[in-house]
Amino acid sequence: MCYLCEKRCIFEGYLFGNYNSKMFNSMKKIMLLFFFLILTYSTLVAQKFEVNIDTLNLKEVCRPASRVSLTHAVKYRENYYCFFEEKGLYSFKVETKYFLEVSSTGDILQQIDIPKEIQNANYFYFFIRDNKLIVKTYMNHESFLFDVKKLKWNSINEVDEQVYEDENYKVTYLNFGEWGESTWFINKETGKEYIIDFEGTIINRLNDKYYLTKVNEVREISNPKNLKECSSNFYYSEIEKDKKQYEFSNSVIGSKEIYKDTSSNYYFFRKHNKALNTSFVFSNKLFQLYTDSISTYIGKIKDGKLIPIHNLNKKFSIINSNNSYRGNNLENDSRFLKFKDDENTFGFIEIKGNKIDIKYLKHNIDSLQYLGSDNFDKVLTLIKNNLGNLCIVQVEKTENEIGGINMKTDRSNTSHNGYYPKEFSSQQIKTKEFIKVESTLIAQKTEYLYTTSDNIIKSIFIEWSPTQSYIEPEISDFFKKDKEESNTAFSIKQNEIIKLVSKILNSEPEINESNENSIVWSCKIRNGLELKLYGSKNFNGNPKIRMLINLNN
Repeated sequence: MCYLCEKRCIFEGYLFGNYNSKMFNSMKKIMLLFFFLILTYSTLVAQKFEVNIDTLNLKEVCRPASRVSLTHAVKYRENYYCFFEEKGLYSFKVETKYFLEVSSTGDILQQIDIPKEIQNANYFYFFIRDNKLIVKTYMNHESFLFDVKKLKWNSINEVDEQVYEDENYKVTYLNFGEWGESTWFINKETGKEYIIDFEGTIINRLNDKYYLTKVNEVREISNPKNLKECSSNFYYSEIEKDKKQYEFSNSVIGSKEIYKDTSSNYYFFRKHNKALNTSFVFSNKLFQLYTDSISTYIGKIKDGKLIPIHNLNKKFSIINSNNSYRGNNLENDSRFLKFKDDENTFGFIEIKGNKIDIKYLKHNIDSLQYLGSDNFDKVLTLIKNNLGNLCIVQVEKTENEIGGINMKTDRSNTSHNGYYPKEFSSQQIKTKEFIKVESTLIAQKTEYLYTTSDNIIKSIFIEWSPTQSYIEPEISDFFKKDKEESNTAFSIKQNEIIKLVSKILNSEPEINESNENSIVWSCKIRNGLELKLYGSKNFNGNPKIRMLINLNN
C-alpha cells in the first residue's frame, strides 16, 4: 500500500470511528428518553381513575311554593340518608327540615320524623361513627342515635368531636372561629395528648405518617409524639368542657408543610387559585380532589406543587358547611362529598380507590306554571252556588280543576292569621291552602277554614302578592325590579276583583275605610255572606291585595 493510501485509510477510520461514537451517544439519549416516557406512561396508567355519572330524580321532597336545599348527607349500607331544608315562599315563611332515606336509584324509601331539638337547631353535625348514624347539635351539645330498623331518633349521651381513629391514636378537632383552631392526637396507650394549630377535618394515614389537609395547605406528621405535648389543663376534654375558645396551641412544631397555596388574601377578598376539597389514598399514594376557576381535578403533590392527574371536566361547588366532615375519615381510600349544581340540583361525589361516582340529586320541584288567570271568578261562583253547605271536598275538586296547588300547610288553629274572626280560635277547625301563579308579577294564595265536625267551609282568606322565585335572590335583584310595572299590574288586578265581586254576587263593594295609602271595601249579601277587600290606592312599596270572606252558616 502506498503512503497516500495508508494515510487515507487512517483518516477515514478516524472519521467513521468518531461518527459511530457520536451516533451511539445520540442513540443512548433517545433510548433513555424513550424509557422515561414508558415509565411515565406506566405511572399514569397505574393512576387511571374511572368516573361514572348518574342522575337520581327525587319527587315530592317538600311542599310546593318553597325553596329546598340539601344540608347534610351520608351513605350508609348502599342507601343515602339526607337532611333537606325547606324555606316557604309567600306568607308561609317557616323553615322546615326533612330527613329522608333515599335508595341508590333515587326512590324516597322513608320520610322520618325529626326530634324538635334537631328541627330547631341552626347548626348540627350528622355523621357515621362505629357503623351508626349520629347527630349532634352545635349550641346545645345534644346527641341522637338513629335506629335504622325502627326508623327513629333516640337521645344518647353527648358524643365528642372525634374526626379520626386508628389503633394508635384518636384525633379530635375544635374550631374557635376568629381565635383559630386546634387538632389533638390522643395516644391510646399512654393517654398523652399532642396538639397542632391546624385544621384536622381531613386526615389520611400513609406509610405510618399522617397527612392533614385544609383548603390551601397539606401538612405531614411523621410522628404525633413530635407535636407539642399538652399539659393536662389543655387536654381536649378540658378545653371543650370549659368552652375555652380563646385558648389554642399556636404551634405547628413536629409537622412539615408539603403544599401551600399562598395566592389568597383575606383582606383583599382574593380566593385561593386552587382549593383543596379533600385528600385520599390510592395505590399507596396521596391524592387530592381540588378545584380551580375552571374545573375540578384529581391531582397529587410533587415538589411542593399540585399536579393534575385527572380532569373531571366540570367545576363542582362542594358543600363543606354544617361541619359535615365528621365521619368522613373512616377509610383512607374513601371519601363522600356533597355539591350544589343549581337551585334544584345537588349531588354526591363518592370516591373509593380509583373509582369516582358522581350522583346528581335532582329535586323535582313543582314549578307552579303561570296560569294566565287566577280563576277567581270560578272560586267566587262556587261560593255563591253553595252558600251554607260548601264543604272542603268541593273546594279541593274545584281547586284541582282550575290549577290550584295544595301548599300542604294545613293548620288546626288561626294563630297564623289575624284576619279571621276571633270566634274560630276556640273552635275545632282546620285550614287548607292553595296557590295559583297567574303571571310573573302576581300570585294568588287561597286558604279555606272549615270546622272538623262537618267539614263545612266557614271562612276564606285570599291574598294576591308578587310572584316569588325559587332562586334565592341576590341583594342587587331588589334594585333591578320594575316597581312601576308591578304597581300597575296590581292596580288593574284590584279593579278586576271589584268588578267580578259586583257581577257575580250582585252587590257592589262599598268603601268603609280609607287613608293616604290603604283602602277597604266591604259588601254583604243574603244568606249571611260577608266580604272585605283590603287594597291600596297606589301600591307603592307594598303590592298586596287581601280578601276575607265569612260564610255565616
